[in-house]
Amino acid sequence: MALAASSIVSTAAVGLIILAAAALALRSIWKKKKNGGGCGCGCSGCTGSCTGKNRNSE
Repeated sequence: MALAASSIVSTAAVGLIILAAAALALRSIWKKKKNGGGCGCGCSGCTGSCTGKNRNSE
């Protein structure tokens, strides 16, 4: 019984760590998109990540 409880706790801890990492990654992506996103170097230097803009204009 003690081994099973230990396994559940360790699995939950690893799951929480992975969930936190995913939440931080999504937050970062959301903030970049909200602030204009992209690579920050102008669309002419991007490899296709500039959507909705004319890449030849910059």
